[in-house]
Parts: sequence; C-alpha cells; structure tokens
Amino acid sequence: MKLFTLRFATILSIASIFAPGTEGKHTRSRSRNATWYEDDTTVTLVPKFKIKEGMREQYVALLPQFIELVKENEEEGCVFYGFVGPTEDDYVICREGYISGEAVLYHLENVGDVLNEALQYADIVDLMVQGPAAELEKLKEPLAGLAPAYYPLTEGSIMAKPIC
Repeated sequence: MKLFTLRFATILSIASIFAPGTEGKHTRSRSRNATWYEDDTTVTLVPKFKIKEGMREQYVALLPQFIELVKENEEEGCVFYGFVGPTEDDYVICREGYISGEAVLYHLENVGDVLNEALQYADIVDLMVQGPAAELEKLKEPLAGLAPAYYPLTEGSIMAKPIC
C-alpha cells in the first residue's frame, strides 16, 4: 500500500505541472506542500561595510536600529533584510531584497539617519545591486554617488513561493 501511495503522489505531482492555469509556473512536491515558481522580480542590494579601526562596538550597536526601522516602515516593500558578520577582519554585509527600485529608494530614505551615523564607524567598500534591468535603471541616478556594480537578472530567473 505504501508503494502505491508513493507512486500515486508522484504521478499527481508530475500531473500538476501540466494543470490548467499553471502556464509559466512550475510546481514541485515538497512533503505535503507544493512550491510554485514565479518570475523573480526581487531587487537585491548588497552593501559591504569595513568597520573602521576601534569602531566595532559603535557600529554593531546600530544594526538593531536598521532592522527595527525596516520592520516598522517597510512591510510592503521589503522581501528580506539582515546582516552577516562582523567577520574577524571587521567586514559586515547587509542582505536586502525589495519588490522594486522604488522600494529600495524608500528604504534608503527610511534608514538614512542611521546609515549616516553608521558611516562614521564604517565605510561602504563594495555595493552590488541585482534585479530586473528595468528596476536597476530606476536606481542608477539616485545611487550614482555610491558607485555600485549593477547585475541584471537573467531572463527566466525564478523564485519559489510555498503553497500551504
């Protein structure tokens, strides 16, 4: 009976790929939940900070303020947000994802005061901006002073959306 159930579940999973209304989307079975794949439209900002000598404690103390501002004011525009580090050699990376170029600009306005304070204790040594080409275009002029590297998403990039 278990073998029949396993095979039947596999057949249903494969059949759901071809179900009406799923054109342009793909599914795969993940335990009892399905995962739907949609076009990836996320705009990702990845600033890398180098903490200035002797300023680690002051810089790290500001990180929770960034997160609180995002949680309080960016519910609709932020996909993900968090920090990695600091490393032993005092680098910190911020992992940020947004629904659009406009959401990135709103974020920078939202955290502007805290970011300006953080830049007293650390320098941005690298900035990558990734996402759909049309969204990146919206950011080129406003971010020009930061000299970011832009990486347009490859056509056909996808993101998973769990279906419960």
